[in-house]
Amino acid sequence: MGPKVKFTKGQIIDAAFEIAKTEGIDGITMRKIAEQMGSSVAPIYVNFKNIDELNEALIEKIISVSQQLLSEESSGNPFHDIGRASLRFASEYSIIFRDLVMTNNSRIKVYDEKIIPALIEQMKKDPELEGFTVDELKTILLKMKIFQLGLSVMVAHGLLPKDYEIQDLMDLLSSAANDVILSARLSKS
Repeated sequence: MGPKVKFTKGQIIDAAFEIAKTEGIDGITMRKIAEQMGSSVAPIYVNFKNIDELNEALIEKIISVSQQLLSEESSGNPFHDIGRASLRFASEYSIIFRDLVMTNNSRIKVYDEKIIPALIEQMKKDPELEGFTVDELKTILLKMKIFQLGLSVMVAHGLLPKDYEIQDLMDLLSSAANDVILSARLSKS
C-alpha cells in the first residue's frame, strides 16, 4: 500500500471553493472534494470533522476573496470601490453570489457579520462620507446594499442589456450613492 496522501486545510478549502464556483455551496460533499483532489475522503476528515465545519471555512475563504476584490479597487473613493468589488464578485462568482443572497440560509448573515465592519472602516476613509456617525454610515450602507444587491442579482443572472459594461453599472451605482448621501446630509440638517 502506498503512502497516505496528505492535504492541508487550505488545499481542501480551495478544492471546495472550485466546486462551489460551478455547483454552488450546497453542491459540496466530502466525496466531491476527494474526487477533485484525487484522493479518498480520509484526508478531508482528518482536517474537518464534518461538512458544516468545512462550509464555515469556505465562508471564510469567500470573505477573503471579497476582501481581495475590494483591495484591488483603488479609485480613491472607498464607497465606489465597495460597489465595484461587489459587482465584480456577482459577475465573477455568480453561482456563489446566488447561494449567498438568494437561498434561505444563514450564510449571508455570517458573511455580513464579518464583512460589514470592514466596509464601515472603508467608508470612514471616504471624504464624501466625512461627518457621519457609525450608525449613519450603517444606514447609508444598508440603503446602498439594497440597491447594489438588486443590481448584482441582475448581473449574476444576466438580466441586464448585453451592451451594459461595468462602467455603465458603476455609473448607476455612483448615481444612487450620490442620491443616498445627499438624502442623508439633508436629513442631518
